[in-house]
Amino acid sequence: MRNVQSASLECSQYSNLIIGPNGSGKTSLLESMAVLSQGKSFRNSLKKSIIRDGQSSLTVSALLRAIDSDSMETRIGISKFGGGKTVAKVALEKVQRVSTLSSLLPVCVIEPNSMDIIEGGPSFRRQLMDWGVFHVEHGFIDHWRRFSHALKQRNALLKTGQKDSSNQLDYWNRILVPSAEYVTNVRQKYMMELEETLSRSLTHFFMDDGIRIVLRDGWTDAGGYSECLDKTITKDLRYGFTTIGPHKADLEICAGNHLAKDYLSRGQKKLAVYAIRLAQIEQLQRKSGRQVSLLLDDLPSELDTNNCEKVCKEIKRIGCQVFITSINNTDLNSMIIDTLDPNVFHVEHGTVSV
Repeated sequence: MRNVQSASLECSQYSNLIIGPNGSGKTSLLESMAVLSQGKSFRNSLKKSIIRDGQSSLTVSALLRAIDSDSMETRIGISKFGGGKTVAKVALEKVQRVSTLSSLLPVCVIEPNSMDIIEGGPSFRRQLMDWGVFHVEHGFIDHWRRFSHALKQRNALLKTGQKDSSNQLDYWNRILVPSAEYVTNVRQKYMMELEETLSRSLTHFFMDDGIRIVLRDGWTDAGGYSECLDKTITKDLRYGFTTIGPHKADLEICAGNHLAKDYLSRGQKKLAVYAIRLAQIEQLQRKSGRQVSLLLDDLPSELDTNNCEKVCKEIKRIGCQVFITSINNTDLNSMIIDTLDPNVFHVEHGTVSV
């Protein structure tokens, strides 16, 4: 994968530290874990780009063990090919969807671009929220796919601007509405259940600085979604797309009376990302009984030593499995080792050693 030709890691169930110079292949190891869980890299969505130059495919596999039993093991694997084909397996048997692997191996990624959760558009925050919803609501993925397909067809009709297409719009509305309301309801439920854990996590990192998060559903709840679509049909036809719905939802992240993106420093924004993600991990582990694997690329970025230690202590308290990348010869490595007692891996020129 990229600059790592082959590697085999005997990972700690809790803490793992990957050390090496820039460009050595540290992040490629984290990428491979993300690909195994999610079918794609967090760095680049182009399938071909993650395959090592000169190779036609890549394969990543892992042996998953239950937290409380060394005897309960499941082998999962994924192969990706230059032509775009993906093959996922569980216990050596092919599965139809990569989401099956995601359910068995929940992976959460925090890397430099994760700042988009605060600074970027609503789609980044919807992805953040839906990561948590997917892992606790088994019907979510099917409803979201059904909604997305119907939305695409409805928008195609709206782009024609033809008012005589009302029968076709009604057809897609009947498919759109139940899934839209389901997605909105489970998002509301998820954020309500997360509230206490999230509040505690924000307080841990920010004390009493008043960081708060509010879900905006993307459509008014005054009446059902069908009624809302009827009220906005003229507007939708004018713009050529569906202007309301769960695809327009957002998490409003505020500091006091200000949007966090406009008010917090770079370091504070990074802490806010950690607070939200770690709260999600804690909530998921408590509710599902499964351990989450946290991929933490470039921990020191925008954080001082004190805040890095805060992050490490919170990771240890939560008890998730973590993989942290760090460059050689930094004082932070000693702090990470003292706090988390990780398995340590050294990477140089794409080769991994212990």
